[in-house]
Amino acid sequence: MHHGLNEDPRPTRRRRGAGRLIALVAAAAVVLAGCSAPEPAPETEQEAPPTTLTVGVVGSLTSFNASSAAGDTAANRAVAALLDEKLGSLDGDLQVVPNDGLGRITRVQGDPLKVSYELFPDRVWSDGTPVTLDDLLFGWAVSSHFFDDATYDAAGQIVSGTRYFDTAMPADPNARTSRPSLDRADDTLTLTYDEPFADWNRQWLLDRPVHVVAERAGVSVKDLLTAILTVPEGNPSAPVEPNAVLAAAAQAWNTGFDVAPGTPVDPASVVSAGPWTVTESAADSLTLTRRDSYQGAHFPALEGLTVRFFPDRAAQLSAIEAGVVDIANVGDLDVAERATLTEAGYQVQVGPTTQTLHLRYADDTASDLRQAMTLAIDRSSIVRDVLGPLRSDAQPLQSFLSSTAMGQLYSDLIAGNGAPGTGSDVDAARAALGDRAAVLRVAYDSTDEVSSQVFPRLVSMGARAGIAVRAATAEDTPDATLAWVGEDESLYRSARDRLAEGIDGANTDELFADLTVHTDPVDVLSEAKEIDRSLFTAFAGLPLLERTGAVVTADGVGGVDYTSEPDGVPPAFWAWTAPQS
Repeated sequence: MHHGLNEDPRPTRRRRGAGRLIALVAAAAVVLAGCSAPEPAPETEQEAPPTTLTVGVVGSLTSFNASSAAGDTAANRAVAALLDEKLGSLDGDLQVVPNDGLGRITRVQGDPLKVSYELFPDRVWSDGTPVTLDDLLFGWAVSSHFFDDATYDAAGQIVSGTRYFDTAMPADPNARTSRPSLDRADDTLTLTYDEPFADWNRQWLLDRPVHVVAERAGVSVKDLLTAILTVPEGNPSAPVEPNAVLAAAAQAWNTGFDVAPGTPVDPASVVSAGPWTVTESAADSLTLTRRDSYQGAHFPALEGLTVRFFPDRAAQLSAIEAGVVDIANVGDLDVAERATLTEAGYQVQVGPTTQTLHLRYADDTASDLRQAMTLAIDRSSIVRDVLGPLRSDAQPLQSFLSSTAMGQLYSDLIAGNGAPGTGSDVDAARAALGDRAAVLRVAYDSTDEVSSQVFPRLVSMGARAGIAVRAATAEDTPDATLAWVGEDESLYRSARDRLAEGIDGANTDELFADLTVHTDPVDVLSEAKEIDRSLFTAFAGLPLLERTGAVVTADGVGGVDYTSEPDGVPPAFWAWTAPQS
């Protein structure tokens, strides 16, 4: 760990006593001789070392394009969070923070929904090339899948047609737009949506630099932009031969930024929009240096940053304890691991993540059994026993769509969303079944530590209500599933994913259709409350708890906030500071 530029070099101590007396006598002799004393040689100021920190990441760097299907790994996403600059970012609660140092996203009108994207002047990529509307236009071509005409089978394999850009996120049918319009005089791109879209403010467009993609594709930027502006929209019902320029660009985007695991890269080949530039690369590390040409709002306090890659979490923790790593998202710690790190002088921030554990009932599970089991479960007791030793403030989940990882958004959502109490009501559970015995076969992952703690508690709670909770065998058709669910950072996406997974209430589909076309966050929140209410009323399942996460920082490291994103780099790296001496 290196210390800061603001540290003053300590003055060199000088010997006193006899040495000082000799010096005085010598000086007097010079004066008496009528000679002037020579000027003392100026002390040389020692240049302070640059302020740097080391971030520890689990996994190998395999691509500088974390948005591609192949590049979507935790390690690649960590590097992208440091190098890539977009028109928005997510805070520790995974809520949108506009990037006012790069440009602006503005909702021009609501229906039809028009959204404008403005880039500020003098913003450049790390190779000195200006960031322009051409880059936004290319980003739209990637994320919109406007030109695709592929059809797919049940396994998701292409049957006919073309899928150009193999993105990690599939095309969202609710986010369809017409081809963008460009106003180069005002540096503005405008999107017009086919229908109002709740997540319009999370479409940031800026992606890989279009000039680099074109070069690696063997086409000119002009030809690529012409194709984006003129090739007809894809129609899966009438697929055509793929456009050669778009196909070449897509191939470059899909694989042209990949890195063989454990292989150093040429730093000059890594072009980024953010404030860091890659200056060194080794098999297990990247060295980033702050670039002076950066003109945005995220200028780092640090001068350098090293990203170290580790094969697994055990190696990451060992490196932290050895003092090799200053900042790391270490995931779900146990009590002993936290104590070890704390005693070693590390700061350990624990909190909820977006991974949530739900009990889901199967569609054909009897409604009275659903209701009885829901009433029999004491969620407060489960959370206290399972999460309490590490997170004494943890509370049972009160939403199917969000969690405490989302901060204030979650608090607003659960105010009036129909969530039940967090304790058990055994008498009401027995009454729901008419005091008859029942069996509930539950599928769960017995190798998962948290699920294995929760399941026996469900067994004992069910027994008090006359329900024999059993582990479903491979031959059984489960009545319920105890499984982890990845909550998204937006209510729209979480609701979309919950419905896609099969959870349903009496009018949930209609409510989701309404939520989708709301463009005001207040209206989205209101609709999400109704979706929750519908699911709770139908006894569709019961959200239980969130997985715990932990962010570890070395003693004296400042500005590092907790993040609820599993494996994510803590937010706002530009605020990180090195220890002071």
